[in-house]
Amino acid sequence: MKAIARIALLLLAAPLLAQTTLPGSGLEWRSPAMPIKYFDATGRRAAVFGRQDGSFEAWIWPIKLLHGFHLEFHPEGSVEAVKGETALQQVITRPESTTLVYSHPKFTVRETVWIPMQEPAVVVFFEVDSAKPLGITAKFTPDFQPMWPASFGGVHSGWQDNSFAFYDALEQHAAVVGSPAVAGSTVFIDHQLSGGESVLELQVTPEQARRGPVPLLMTLDMSGEKAARETYGRLLPQLQELYAQKANYERDFLARTTKIETPDRLLNRAYDWAKVAMDDGWVCTPTSVTKGIGSGPDAGCGMVAGYGPSFGGQRPGFAWWFGGDGLLATWVQEDYGDLTGALQELRFLKAHQRQDGKITHEMPQSVDLVDWFGKFHFAYMHADTTPMYLYSVAEYWRRTGDRAFLQEFWDSAKKAYQWCVSTTDPDGLMNNTKAGLGAIEVGALRGKVVKDVYLEGFWTAGLDGMRTMAGDMNDRALVTDVTQRLSKARNSLETQWWVKDSNFVFGLTDQGQQANMIGNWPAVLITLNPQFSPGDGGDQVVTFNKPDMMTDWGTRGLSNKDSLYDPVSYNNGTAWPYMNTFVNWAQYLRGGAAQAYATLRQTANLTGIQSPGYMPEHMNGDFFLPGERSVAHQLFSSVGVLIPVVRGLFGLRVEGIGYGMERDASVVAVHPALPPTWPGAKFSNYVVGSAHLNGEIKQQPGRLEIALESDSPKTMVIDFAPQLPLGAAVKKVTINGQPWEDYSSPYENGAQFIAGYFDLKGKADVVVEYEGGAALIPPDALPQPGARTESLKILYAGMLPTRNGLRLRLAGIGGRTYTLGIATTQPKLTAPEGISVRKTAAGFELSIPFEGNGYVEREIQVKY
Repeated sequence: MKAIARIALLLLAAPLLAQTTLPGSGLEWRSPAMPIKYFDATGRRAAVFGRQDGSFEAWIWPIKLLHGFHLEFHPEGSVEAVKGETALQQVITRPESTTLVYSHPKFTVRETVWIPMQEPAVVVFFEVDSAKPLGITAKFTPDFQPMWPASFGGVHSGWQDNSFAFYDALEQHAAVVGSPAVAGSTVFIDHQLSGGESVLELQVTPEQARRGPVPLLMTLDMSGEKAARETYGRLLPQLQELYAQKANYERDFLARTTKIETPDRLLNRAYDWAKVAMDDGWVCTPTSVTKGIGSGPDAGCGMVAGYGPSFGGQRPGFAWWFGGDGLLATWVQEDYGDLTGALQELRFLKAHQRQDGKITHEMPQSVDLVDWFGKFHFAYMHADTTPMYLYSVAEYWRRTGDRAFLQEFWDSAKKAYQWCVSTTDPDGLMNNTKAGLGAIEVGALRGKVVKDVYLEGFWTAGLDGMRTMAGDMNDRALVTDVTQRLSKARNSLETQWWVKDSNFVFGLTDQGQQANMIGNWPAVLITLNPQFSPGDGGDQVVTFNKPDMMTDWGTRGLSNKDSLYDPVSYNNGTAWPYMNTFVNWAQYLRGGAAQAYATLRQTANLTGIQSPGYMPEHMNGDFFLPGERSVAHQLFSSVGVLIPVVRGLFGLRVEGIGYGMERDASVVAVHPALPPTWPGAKFSNYVVGSAHLNGEIKQQPGRLEIALESDSPKTMVIDFAPQLPLGAAVKKVTINGQPWEDYSSPYENGAQFIAGYFDLKGKADVVVEYEGGAALIPPDALPQPGARTESLKILYAGMLPTRNGLRLRLAGIGGRTYTLGIATTQPKLTAPEGISVRKTAAGFELSIPFEGNGYVEREIQVKY
């Protein structure tokens, strides 16, 4: 009778399993299964976090359903089960799903884990290739507990219609886990969860396998078991359609957002996956915290910080809402063209702004199940999110020129501004002891300073943004107030924080003394305030480029020469891809294109090191390894690829609306700095207001061509400043074949440019002809796991005063000889004694020896 019932069950499932090939988005990452690595499948209402031994935990927000999910296989005629971890061969990661491929002499099973777009569900598809019936046993430990810090207390379970149900003690909330192919299960004692693993046994015949994937479905409803079972029953017949919707969404997302094409396949792949990683960050829960914000199916959803296993707890990675991470996300959403998403996130944060104007720092998804804002102290503990909010709102306004947006956010911005002002001292700078945490959360540095450069970077950038918005709102009194405060703050930073011919200090102590710890935090100040440039503007970048700061995978948070340095300490020495964002951006802004590209490529190389397609939260400061407790899918890390590519390599930025001959003309910076050996690169779908800008760059010795195309009926004003080889002499510039004389050719911060403004309506083909000059070919050093930093560092490259050669400051390890390429059309090149020069197709190659112990610096001059 059991066999007849089982066959009947499979026949009932047949219409569901009619398709044999799952559609795809077109992007995938294939890699051998490595048990130490992570995988996930994420969605707006659920997620799975696992290890590449096949085990995972499942969440349907905000509830952790289960952990330790893993498989065993029972081929017909075999006495012993095949443990899944022994047969797992390959992991295939796609934006829409993750597939674990199990291969055995008697079968192949593809386990595809995915999350529907708008449904509170987790789905597992089993695609089976076996000549005989195959049993699949899914084992797991039920949890049914909400995200930290909430708890249900006692929970229990039941069995009905080929599925488990889990409930809280009052049966107000419920989840269902089941499959139409179930052949057996654990038998529960009423009113308790199993003391160990629960088991679902699925049986798949070859005939059934040919019809298509066998599903296992998990659903949740916060209003009880009846609703959860209704959702389960409603979704089962729709699963293949829902999978197609997910794949179509991801395909459309990749197509409609800003795309790049470069000769660097590593960079192209990292860029595409960084976009996917960011878009994965949307989370919605059925609780009131996300309701009533905007309209549409995703109304009220917010951006979380990242994803990783919770292990034995109820806190999965950083899968809760962080204000700073969400604001950072809006910058890249604007850069890759998701203005709807950026607006949604800004509205989400505005909706949770404190009455006095402060912006939230963090909210767990269980926020409505506990007194989060009353009994816990985490919600508003950080200071930086509020000035960051001012900067971010201003950025959206500059990008879109949307007057309705500015009016909607104006009162909120003024409240945020007044809160920031209330935390300032007479020097015009925000005080951490009044405002909250800034750069440092943990470790030996916490509490040692009362003002830090990270917070002041956002504060001065927020002031600049507030000045722009106040001017556009015709609030002249506020413009005056903001301008005076910005001037005072910048003056204080220049006079009290800048070490002459060196760098900004980390902060000030409560005694007003400089906390002169060398780290990467000043990069925030100099990138978000590009017009603020004490000294000659390049010294701070030289400090970042030095080997005590720059590893072969990004910059350390603290110099390894500092007594507080610790390579595994979160704040005292690990290397964050997040901070690579600002350091790399600064390298491009300050003219260091060669080292900038090396840094960008090394950051891109972190994609997949801990999880296929995604970026780790932080790296060890000494060895090429993810941090010991690094979150594997960290959104702010992917920003470390996106911003340097868009705003650095291609040099794209919308500077504002309302300039030029038309009142609503957009001013768009186009400042590309491509490696000299690239023949060219393309970008497309760069969003400017309601329009798009496409561009193609071609380069060869003596000639640079940039073709721009706008689909806007209105004029764009192009702020045009591509980098040229150092010392290049411009001969002629044409736009659409006509001579263009309204340009200059400045040499700034060790870089040569051609600079000017022109109007774009439709198409513009800009051709720059020049002669002479030289450009460094960036050193390429991609480390192996566990390696130490050993690549050549370019601290500075500039022209000699006589303009007949280059002055180079370099760092290398004593006892080694490094090669450095120079692209030039010059017929000869001479170098100091001991440095050999070899002619190459691109120009020349230098072989540069270093003497001493450890990393040592060397300055050389090469002449044409």
